[in-house]
Amino acid sequence: MDDTALVTASQAGDLDAFKTLFEQHRRTVLGIAYNYAKNLEDAEDILQETFIKAYHSLHQFKVHDQARFSSWLYRIGVNCSIDLVRKQKRKNEKVSAMKDLHQGIAQRNPSDPEHRQHMKEIRQKVDQAMTKLSPRQRMIFQLKHDQQFSIKEIAVMMECSEGSIKKQLFRAVGVIKSGLRNFLGEGHYEM
Repeated sequence: MDDTALVTASQAGDLDAFKTLFEQHRRTVLGIAYNYAKNLEDAEDILQETFIKAYHSLHQFKVHDQARFSSWLYRIGVNCSIDLVRKQKRKNEKVSAMKDLHQGIAQRNPSDPEHRQHMKEIRQKVDQAMTKLSPRQRMIFQLKHDQQFSIKEIAVMMECSEGSIKKQLFRAVGVIKSGLRNFLGEGHYEM
C-alpha cells in the first residue's frame, strides 16, 4: 500500500495501517531527530513524540491536497527536534544560573551572621511575593519549580492548555522577580 491508502485507512481507525506508516518512515524521522539531538536517546524521544503528534492530528491531514504525508510527517519531526533543542538550551541556562547563584552563596561562610540574615530576608521576600500570586499561579509555580513537573504535565493536572499554563507561569515569575530585585543582582534571579 502507498502512503495515501495507509493514511486514509489510519484516518478511518485502522491501527495496523498506522503501524505500517510508522515502520515505513521511522528511520527517516529518527535520522532527522539524530541530526538535531546528537544522541540516540533524545532522537528516540523525538521519534516517539513525532508519531504521537502525527497520530493525534492525522485527521487534519488532507489526503487529496498536494502535500505528501512524508513531508507533513517530517515537518512534525523537525518541529519536535527544535522543541527539544530549545528545551535543553533553557534547561542548561537555568542550571548555569543556579550554579552561579549557588557558588556565590557557597563562597560565603554559612555561619556568617550577615549571610544568614541575607538568606532569611530573601526567603521572606519570596514568601511575601508568593502571597501576591493568585492560588492558580501559586500552584503552577510550585508544580513547575518546586516539584519539577513539565508544562505539559501541569496542563494535564490542571485541565487546561499548555499555553494557559505558560502564561500563568510567566506572570507568577514576574511577580516573584520584582519582589527579589532589591536583594539580588540582575543576573541572579532567573527562574
